[in-house]
Amino acid sequence: MDERMKPNQEAKSDVRKKLNTSERLGKKGIFEKAVPALNVKRGDLIKGSVYNITEDGAFILSEEKYIGFIHTSEQTHPLKQGMAVEGRVTFVRADGRLNLSLRPQKEFARVVDAEKILEYLRKRSGSMPFNDSSPADIIKERFGISKAAFKRALGKLLKDGLIEEKDGWMVLKNHDEIE
Repeated sequence: MDERMKPNQEAKSDVRKKLNTSERLGKKGIFEKAVPALNVKRGDLIKGSVYNITEDGAFILSEEKYIGFIHTSEQTHPLKQGMAVEGRVTFVRADGRLNLSLRPQKEFARVVDAEKILEYLRKRSGSMPFNDSSPADIIKERFGISKAAFKRALGKLLKDGLIEEKDGWMVLKNHDEIE
């Protein structure tokens, strides 16, 4: 026990993974190979390979030797070291590194998210107890999307005349005719 610790106080453990020598040298080599992302702009697509995963996200080295970071909230599926990915540039940092997203842009995601909701409605005989007033955590758990994305998708389905709201439930229109 550390002398500075009070009685009955446990030592805090370092949750970071200790890297062995080859892992440290491998990561150092990545930084030596990396170049700043010049002439890259927001919205560009970048292909690369995951070289490090942290609690906050994953780092990639692109085919062009740029270093990019994909935050966990911008990942559509769990990433593994060595995995090939293609991400959309969301921000170019002053040091030339990139922030990336694997999620589609809002305009395209709205269509994909609307399809998820339609599929869910079909599986539930054309109705569901979720609407734009449902709690964000429930929407995230059930559909894997944010409340804002859910509301955009519902808006699209309502505008397209595919669903309607009845007594707080979202109901698939003409469900009997579809089946």
